[in-house]
Amino acid sequence: MKILILGAGAIGGFFGAHLMKSGANITFLVREKRKDELKKSGINIFSINGELKVNPKLLDKNLSGQHFDVIILTNKSYDLIESIREIKPYVNKAVIIPLLNGMAHYEILDKEFGKEKIFGGTAYISTAMNNYGSIQQITSRASIKFGPRTAKNINIAKDFHEICKETEFECDFSDHIELDLWRKYVLIGATAASTVLFQKPLGEICATTYGKSLIIEIHEECKKIVLSKGYDIGIEATNYNLKLITDKGSLLKASMLRDFESGKKTECEHILGYLIELAERNNLQCDLIKAAHTRIQVGL
Repeated sequence: MKILILGAGAIGGFFGAHLMKSGANITFLVREKRKDELKKSGINIFSINGELKVNPKLLDKNLSGQHFDVIILTNKSYDLIESIREIKPYVNKAVIIPLLNGMAHYEILDKEFGKEKIFGGTAYISTAMNNYGSIQQITSRASIKFGPRTAKNINIAKDFHEICKETEFECDFSDHIELDLWRKYVLIGATAASTVLFQKPLGEICATTYGKSLIIEIHEECKKIVLSKGYDIGIEATNYNLKLITDKGSLLKASMLRDFESGKKTECEHILGYLIELAERNNLQCDLIKAAHTRIQVGL
C-alpha cells in the first residue's frame, strides 16, 4: 500500500515517521521551505518514549504517473482549499483520511471528491514543532481513529488498519466514525471556547468561583448544536468530556489559544464559527461560544 501524507508538521510528521519506522511505504507532500528542512535534517521527534529520526521520501512533482492508495491530510483547516489543489493530481483511486480538527471540512471534501472517498479520521495527540523544525510530543497518548463513512472502500480501510497496527501508536477502526467525529467536535469546541474566552488553561478557569459552571455551560451549548445535526453523544462521552475539561489541575490549552497567543492564524472559523453557523441554522442559543469567537476577533 502506498500512502501519501500532506504535511510533515507536528501531526503529519509524527504519525508519518512512526509509519515509516514500521516499514510502511510513506511519501510526504510538503511546501518548499519544509522540504529544504527535511532534506537537511530529516524528521526528528522527541517524546517521553525517546527520540526518533527518519529521512522521509518526498514527493517529486515532476514525476508523472504517481499513484497512491491512501492520502492523509494533516494541514490546518484554513489551508484546506490549497491542500485540495495540492492533492488533486494524486487522488485517482485513493481514499482520503483527513486528520483535521472540526467538521466543516467534510462538506467541502465530499463535494470535491465524493463522500465514498472521504473517510472519517481523527487524531488524539498533543504535539508541537519548535523553531528548528523538530517535533515534541507533549503528552503520552498518541492514537488515530478512522473509518469509512459509506459502505464502499471497506477493504482499503482494513488494509490501512493492518499497517497501523504494526506501529507504536494506537489505531482504532470505527464502524460508527461519524458519531465519533461529532463526539470529539463537542470536546474540541468546548475546550477551544473555554480557554480562548478566558485566556487561561482549563485548570485555572475551574479554580475560580464560576469557571467550572461556565465551562459546563459551554459544553452544553456544543452538545445541543451537535444534537441538532442528529448526533447524541451520550452519557459516557459527556462524562468523559466533563471530567477532562473540569479538572482543576489541568494545564490544557486549546491549540487555538496557543496559536492566538503566538500571533499565528487560528482555526477559529473552522471550529467555533462552524458551531455558530449550525446553531443559527437551527435557532439555538450559543452566547458563550459567540463570546469566545469575538475574543479571537478582538485580538490580544
